[in-house]
Amino acid sequence: MSTARWPGAAASASQPSGFRPGPLYVYGITIPGAGVRSGLHGTGHPAGPVTLLGHGAVAAIISPVRADEPLGTPADARAHANVLAAVAESAPVLPMRFGAVVQDGDAIVAELLGPHHDTFAASLARLDGHHQFTIKGKYIGDIPLREVLAAEPEVMRLRELLRGRDINVYSQESIRLGELVARALERKRMADLQTLVDAIGASAAAVAPRTPSAAEGAVDAAFLVRRPERPVFEQAAEELARCWRNRIRLRLLGPLPAYDFAGPVPGGG
Repeated sequence: MSTARWPGAAASASQPSGFRPGPLYVYGITIPGAGVRSGLHGTGHPAGPVTLLGHGAVAAIISPVRADEPLGTPADARAHANVLAAVAESAPVLPMRFGAVVQDGDAIVAELLGPHHDTFAASLARLDGHHQFTIKGKYIGDIPLREVLAAEPEVMRLRELLRGRDINVYSQESIRLGELVARALERKRMADLQTLVDAIGASAAAVAPRTPSAAEGAVDAAFLVRRPERPVFEQAAEELARCWRNRIRLRLLGPLPAYDFAGPVPGGG
């Protein structure tokens, strides 16, 4: 292993043998002592070895790329996420949602690590010892509509009125029914999200609710969890999944880098 030090960098991690200055892909920001497992490769074809470029109390997660290589394929996106997840297993990470290609290590220090050093260091200190977990839930079958019909008499009345009738003749009633159902489903999602936060949020340091992306989506929220609280958090999630097993199917994703709690990283979003 040879050691490369970029001008202006206070402390740089060891670089793989044969590494040369040139275009570098930046995945995110971490601490100089973060573990990068041997053999971890990132984006590009061929994929370059992942290492760290340190400056003071922060470090960029990087790998070399070719100057003429277009990036942005699904495989590149998966590699980007895999690198961040691997580093976040043992250290705090400020992840870029989309990576940035910078001309060389000098530019990373001058444009990214140097100007934003104190902000990055404070954010990493706040996230140290935490992981993000995301919980997504989908309604099972027509459960939400059946619950709306049982709870909303006006919805039931209009549905029965329109049964077997020409909706072109009863267009106003049909539009009214659609509006009532949409509002009722939104109230149901909000109530279910509150139930999720009440049941699980006590074991999290922070919660970031999100809007479900799928039409059948019920709940979607990110949780920032201290590592010692992980068993308690996962147990609470399992208990809620059992409680909802006949109406909402829950998925627990994580541990993940703190995408929803790190804030945007300049140059990568």
